Amino acid sequence: MLAVAFKPFAFGQAIDCQRPPRLVDPALCCRDGGRDPIAENCARQFMGNGNGNGQANNAPPSLEAATCLAECILTTSKYKQDANQLNLNVIRNDLSMKFANDSAYVEAMTNAFSKCEPQSQRRLAAIQQLNVQQQPKCSPFSAIVLGCTYMEYFKNCPAQRWTQSAECALAKTFVTQCGLGA
Repeated sequence: MLAVAFKPFAFGQAIDCQRPPRLVDPALCCRDGGRDPIAENCARQFMGNGNGNGQANNAPPSLEAATCLAECILTTSKYKQDANQLNLNVIRNDLSMKFANDSAYVEAMTNAFSKCEPQSQRRLAAIQQLNVQQQPKCSPFSAIVLGCTYMEYFKNCPAQRWTQSAECALAKTFVTQCGLGA
């Protein structure tokens, strides 16, 4: 298979989509809405309360746990209208209520959910064609939607939530130029 790397430039530095830049926590570059009680409860349910000795479990979640966590968040928030469809009116209203003083955040997140829904449906259909025998505990639709939504939000981060730094600019260029998100 022939792989062609797209090499745009950011601050005089070549971007190789096959080799991402040093990882930077997206939340340090683009402040999000934080974890609300629904996300916290779902995290406790699927990730546990730590390792038993009072310390948090910092290990990455299993694919199944991450998928079920995403499904729990979208279902409990009533952001899903049915198994593979979002309720964009509920999303907009909920975000508008929670972030009444930050309409730019509400718009960016609502637009990201809206843009990611059809792409997530297509990705889910492709996954289901490949895994006809396996029925996962939780549908990957919610995880696909949330992953895409946060990438789209990162790419379109409102100015007042963005951190100006070389690392953040490089990360944003990588995500944008290499086609991550929707």
